[in-house]
Amino acid sequence: MRLFWIAALAAYASLTVDGAWAFEFSVRCQGKPPGGAYFATFDTDAKTTVFESPSANETTFDGANVFAGEIVPSGDLPDGKIEFTLRVVGGKFTLTYDVNAKRMIWPGFNDAPSHPCTVTAARSILEFRAFGSVLHPITIKCAEAGYMYLTMDLESKRALFERDQGPIYPAEVSAVRGDDIEILMKGSTPGRISWSRSRRTITFESADGNRGSPKECEEIAPRTMIEYHNRLR
Repeated sequence: MRLFWIAALAAYASLTVDGAWAFEFSVRCQGKPPGGAYFATFDTDAKTTVFESPSANETTFDGANVFAGEIVPSGDLPDGKIEFTLRVVGGKFTLTYDVNAKRMIWPGFNDAPSHPCTVTAARSILEFRAFGSVLHPITIKCAEAGYMYLTMDLESKRALFERDQGPIYPAEVSAVRGDDIEILMKGSTPGRISWSRSRRTITFESADGNRGSPKECEEIAPRTMIEYHNRLR
């Protein structure tokens, strides 16, 4: 019950359409320069978290990485604190987020260092190692040889294609024509994806122009950084 009220305090900016509390939220914290900001995304219902480490400086993503972890049961914690343990190379690492003070507390031998944080809606999966915010992401799910997911943001043109428990492929929104959206695949899997929102279908076209048959898909809640928790088990 205590964790519910902590989540309600922290996620005050993340109300759903019907007014219910959202249990996923993120915090953006700023350490000492020249390092960039770092982020933690919490799912207080599933008691999971994903942590994005800071980059070496604010102009690059050098050193930025992602780690998964679990929220520690709150029975022995003071009200308004979320303690979480991350799985890192060589062991585990524990941090505490102070909801009331909006500060991330790092472990220390004497005075534990802490950094100021800002509460945001749960970070989109499109925001990892990317400059600028994603405000209106769209995710579609297709039941084809296991699930496939396509997440896109029309304003920033960012997109990601995922196979269930498989790799993540970078992509880019190349054109928007009413309800028809075209996505260009990048990297080692070049090609094009066409998404029709009105017909709820996607069509794949390979780099050599071969066009597949339309596949039925559905629009679902946008995927957030918390999806990395399953990928990093």
